[in-house]
Amino acid sequence: MYRDKEGRVYMNSKDTYETTANAKVNLFLRICGRLQNGYHKLYTVMQELDFCDDITVNIDSGRMSGIEVICRGRSDIDPRKNLCYKAADRFYSQMSKKYTDNRFVSPFTEIEITKRIPSEAGMGGGSSDAAAVLVVLQEHFNNPFTEDELSRIAVNVGADVPFFLYGGTCLCEMVGEVVTPLASLAGMDILVVKPEKGVSTPDCFARIDDKPSGTFDAGIYSGFTDALSVERQTNTDKLEAILRFKDCLINDLQEPAAEFVPQINDIVDLLYDAGASCAVMSGSGSAVFALFEDTKSAETARETVAGDPRSAGCDIILTKTI
Repeated sequence: MYRDKEGRVYMNSKDTYETTANAKVNLFLRICGRLQNGYHKLYTVMQELDFCDDITVNIDSGRMSGIEVICRGRSDIDPRKNLCYKAADRFYSQMSKKYTDNRFVSPFTEIEITKRIPSEAGMGGGSSDAAAVLVVLQEHFNNPFTEDELSRIAVNVGADVPFFLYGGTCLCEMVGEVVTPLASLAGMDILVVKPEKGVSTPDCFARIDDKPSGTFDAGIYSGFTDALSVERQTNTDKLEAILRFKDCLINDLQEPAAEFVPQINDIVDLLYDAGASCAVMSGSGSAVFALFEDTKSAETARETVAGDPRSAGCDIILTKTI
């Protein structure tokens, strides 16, 4: 870092960072009301998956300030509307406020994304990409923000972005910015089936506003999250802890999402027919995930699902929790 004669701060470097951005599923997602700002109040457990996009961030202080996003595999995405662009822009905006009197000059930043996580799936692909960019910039500038400050930047980029700063298994509340890490559920086999048609998150939330609110028992869910706070060594024990609260594995967005993509209900039924211990839509959809007793059961289910006409046009992803 150096300062010019006017006192402006520069990073005299040209650096390349390569990282990954993992997908997630919501073990459950309950909507507990509306906040004063109009956003929905959520209570959900998010689980990170070993399935990712690749992110390369090139930072060049020798070029004029600017942000460029290249999204390989998705020519339909407007780069300036990509959450990675928004993440870098918000980060640099806060840096400018931190270094007052216009003493910070943001470097040219090129963000290259190789997409694997499907869009409009409820798997957090865009949010995870954005969090990866924030983590890279935080490292590049030698941790200028505290954990809480970075989380506030993250939630202003997207509701799921704060979770991806933590990863693993977390309880997420309010809009999503109140994140509580839970015990690891890493290593469990999980099968994700994503219909060809996606679901728009705003459309899904708008549809649920027209429906009566479901029953949310905070006490039962507190018991569930307490159970998920206990470290367990085997995948069998982890699955048993989840299935003890199987009635809590509810996604309040699943019904309205299925009105847009009826195939969601077919996939849930198909996964149970294939031997799933549980099957739930993730986020605002349209992806549905299922947990299985062991790897062999999950692999057999993948073949069953792939050969069933109800999964026509779907992406089928067999992976693990991390």
